[in-house]
Amino acid sequence: MGGPRVLGGFRHYSTTRKPFVHIPKSNVYRFGDSNTASPVFRDLSWTIHEDEAWAVVGSGSSGKATLFEVSLSSPIHRYRSLNTLQTLLGHLRIAPTPPPPGGLFPVLTESGHDPFTSLVFVSFDNRRRVAGGEFYDYSARYGAVREEDSITLRQSMFPETIPPAFPELELPRVDGDAPKGMSEEEKRLFDVLVEKVGLRSFLDLPIIALSNGQTRRARIIKAVLRKPQLLLLDEPLTGLDVQNRPKLLEILCALHAAKAPRVILGLRTQDAIPEWITHVAFVNGSNVIAGPKDDVAPKITHVGIVEDRSAVQTTRPTQGKMLVDMQNVNVKYGPRSVSLSSKTSIGKSAKVSDGISKAQTVRQIPSTSAQINFKQTGSGKTTLLSLLTGDHPQSYTQRHLHLHGRARPRIPTPHLQSLTGVLSPEIFDAFPRRAGMRVWDAIATGFDGGFVPLGHENVGLGVLQPVTDADIAWRVDRCWEVLEALGPATWETGVVPDSVSARAAAETFSKRKFVDLSVGEQRMVLLMRALVGRAPLILLDEVWSGMGEGMVRAARRYLREGGVGPEQGVVVITHWEEEVPWSTEDGVRRFKIDDGVGRVE
Repeated sequence: MGGPRVLGGFRHYSTTRKPFVHIPKSNVYRFGDSNTASPVFRDLSWTIHEDEAWAVVGSGSSGKATLFEVSLSSPIHRYRSLNTLQTLLGHLRIAPTPPPPGGLFPVLTESGHDPFTSLVFVSFDNRRRVAGGEFYDYSARYGAVREEDSITLRQSMFPETIPPAFPELELPRVDGDAPKGMSEEEKRLFDVLVEKVGLRSFLDLPIIALSNGQTRRARIIKAVLRKPQLLLLDEPLTGLDVQNRPKLLEILCALHAAKAPRVILGLRTQDAIPEWITHVAFVNGSNVIAGPKDDVAPKITHVGIVEDRSAVQTTRPTQGKMLVDMQNVNVKYGPRSVSLSSKTSIGKSAKVSDGISKAQTVRQIPSTSAQINFKQTGSGKTTLLSLLTGDHPQSYTQRHLHLHGRARPRIPTPHLQSLTGVLSPEIFDAFPRRAGMRVWDAIATGFDGGFVPLGHENVGLGVLQPVTDADIAWRVDRCWEVLEALGPATWETGVVPDSVSARAAAETFSKRKFVDLSVGEQRMVLLMRALVGRAPLILLDEVWSGMGEGMVRAARRYLREGGVGPEQGVVVITHWEEEVPWSTEDGVRRFKIDDGVGRVE
């Protein structure tokens, strides 16, 4: 390979080898935009060869996925890093177009493959489809009773592996018929994949009961079984625990080396780049820096590292009112179980200055003394979170599960929802995307903890008693506070601009349709929803997933500088400790789970 040369801010590598992907120095536009419009990517030069392994790195889900999409043809332009993936999928226009005879994919074109049917793109930012954008009951995963909820993982995603009920009645297949099942080779591949990623014991469980990490692994297997020439995976590692992450990466490395299929990963800036990746394309706004990993990786910025924590003076918390008290809690899923032995408690905290706990990391809960035993992968943090919110049916049967000072059966669910602000993958997937719901409406549902905007100014009716005029005024003011502190005006610098500019930007954003927002913007709005009511307990699960760097920086600053008050306790659930806005110096209590055993650190 020849040495790198800089062209318009991009590295271009000249070579005599036939490339698999070839984008000469070009601008990338949305379909319908003229060449005089502002391009999605400017002066993009990107060439991939067969002996290279690439990752596309960007903040949020936008830029990197858009670079993937310069190849299928339904315009998607939600994110900058998503734009990277869209470039390869044909959803964007390249000008000038890659030259013939090979075009964008020389190896595929010259070997007789149709590039647009040879690519599979798997993104994990899509929510479950519900007619009319309505809410769906995510709590059914904890105790499915409806017929549609009993559909297993095998039935939903791998029906070809189900043996016929009466094989003796099966008619022989005639030429031209679609195959009724898998070939022996496909069966062997399927068996190896499900074994490697640890899904064999989950194939015949209801899919709604599986964790986010388990369904991610299943979707990747399904994509591989389609036998594409190129598999594009956007954020495949998000939501995977420490044990399963290296297993999945090992499989992807082997598949890529065998070209069965070739794999390009989409990663967040905070994700560690796998060792087997040789080249990186870093998406930074409309610029893409592409080249060997050792050259590009040092240019990637990380939100958790660049943040200045010295701006906020904090002191270690002291014990406050008890919010959660669990003793000898045990949740069973048939032969599987999750148990909390000893005593686990979460108390109020003040901005990091008055309380028992501020945050938790890696499936940890702040506690005085606790031991958590996970006897089956995938029934851990989601189950624990469902106990804290009271969503799990088995929360009613526990002998000692006290939430906000009352035994779970003695606190009505609507009241409990109003006392708990939650942002989680389940909430993001389940939240309704009705055509008429504005950003303001979505945020305001956080006061009562529901999913339908009600009452004057859509700020709710109250739960135990009707809201007064003073309550309504306070709620309206709080909506404007979070919109100004966490809205688009803060995403560039992470700092709230002057009051006039902040209010103008907040008013414009508040009127946008929630369904029309990008995934990162929707997650930011749902974070506002979790914080707006100043609920006593805040639960943040994989809170930064899909957000851009500016959004993350603004949210972290807000949380540290008054977004959480002295009357509140916060639990942060994440696989990445650097994503927690606070540190042990701020009084964070860590409960770490290792090999199925939990311990306080």
